[in-house]
Amino acid sequence: MDNAELRERAGALFPGGVSSPVRSFKAVPDEPVPIARAAGARLYDTEGGEYIDYVAAYGPLILGHAHAAVVEAVGEAAAGGTAFGALSPGEVDLGKRIKEATGLERLRFVNSGTESTMTAIRLARAATGRDLVVKFDGCYHGHSDGLLVKAGSGVATLGLSDSAGVPESIAAGTGVLPYNDPEALAQWFREHGDETAAVIVEPVAGNMGVVPPEDAFLEALQTVPKQHGALLINDEIITGFRLRYGLSGLLPEADLVCLGKVIGGGL
Repeated sequence: MDNAELRERAGALFPGGVSSPVRSFKAVPDEPVPIARAAGARLYDTEGGEYIDYVAAYGPLILGHAHAAVVEAVGEAAAGGTAFGALSPGEVDLGKRIKEATGLERLRFVNSGTESTMTAIRLARAATGRDLVVKFDGCYHGHSDGLLVKAGSGVATLGLSDSAGVPESIAAGTGVLPYNDPEALAQWFREHGDETAAVIVEPVAGNMGVVPPEDAFLEALQTVPKQHGALLINDEIITGFRLRYGLSGLLPEADLVCLGKVIGGGL
């Protein structure tokens, strides 16, 4: 089956011919490249075309594709069963390793990065008894309804959904501020401090071109919410175990941390 035939079959099965909009290549514009296999840093399409992989499955494959040690370990684990629905030795071992590498006090494993950020926000709302959550332009925190929002004009505005099917009442629970703007954060809390449960942020904004944080912004993130009784959620799903082993170290005072991608290895 060649690339064109596979795209045609996919188009009859999946809306847009892909299972995620980012794979559609519409912004380039071009056609999706069907990948049949991969090894190391190379991808191969269904016709044998070879590509250098600069994406690494959007983060998880820090060791590349089909690394021999990973293939061996996955095979051994699969031979003993793949899903138990119960506590397992491997779960405890991985949790211990993550705790030792990050200094986190407690952990909860979930199935995806989206579930991780949803759970963190739910915890923050439960702990504070408040409803509003603040995120920043260009920071992606998964595809849950409350985080699929974008900023309006002005310094601090409540979000509008990026997707149809999200009620305005849900999108209105998220405030969107400019990234790297400590004064915008301070203004938000002057106006909404007693209503805000949490601020969620990527320490390095990956979805808008890998924008590093400024020192004043990092300082504001770790002081302003705390002054108003709100929590700071550090979304290290992309940066964790990639900027360095463990957490990035950019937000050491965060109350909650989300990890993913690398620690799951793309499985």
